[in-house]
Amino acid sequence: MGYLVQARGDAISPPTTVFVLRLLGAVGSSVAFGLIAALAWSPWNFWLAFGLGFVFGTAFVTGTGYRILIAVARNQLASAPASWSGASAGACIGAFAVWLATVIGSGEGAFVLLALGIAINLAYLPVKAACRLKDCCGALVALGGIDLRLAEIAATVVVLAAAGAVASAGFTSPAASIAIAGHLLVRLASRRLRGRWSWGWPPLSQPGAELTPLALLTVLSLL
Repeated sequence: MGYLVQARGDAISPPTTVFVLRLLGAVGSSVAFGLIAALAWSPWNFWLAFGLGFVFGTAFVTGTGYRILIAVARNQLASAPASWSGASAGACIGAFAVWLATVIGSGEGAFVLLALGIAINLAYLPVKAACRLKDCCGALVALGGIDLRLAEIAATVVVLAAAGAVASAGFTSPAASIAIAGHLLVRLASRRLRGRWSWGWPPLSQPGAELTPLALLTVLSLL
């Protein structure tokens, strides 16, 4: 039984740095998700936050390495690079499951959606920084003389700031919509500019496995 984890650009960037950045994205987003999603229940509980963060992190990491899991299950040698599309799609599925359980349990589902929006944007920052270091996926595209990846990082910071400001004013659902839709728009623009346009339909197809889940959760946050 065997599988191949393909990593391009290791000569450009130390693998440990890329790994640490990706780990930071997974752990940091899980912590953020747990802390925010736990606000759906009163009073706020640390152990609930820990559990919710664990659920999010498990879904995120599983999505990241879904190609590896498939290769192992099929007992085949195959290219199995880490996947942001898979990570984001997995996070959306995990967050939706938490949202559904929260609503059924009479919790405030808007906080779960806000947690997803904030977490997925926070994760994108170190992951995109790792992408730039690794120079992977043919991502080197100039946007008005600026590296597209730097533009994506800047846009993500703007989305986080806007969502945070709206949430601080007490508008949880609009803040969730801004965070989720903002990340969706960043991903769509990135794919278009890199010549990898895809709407991701049917759902969870590659490329763009995360696009449909993000769009559906944006609609859910608006409702």
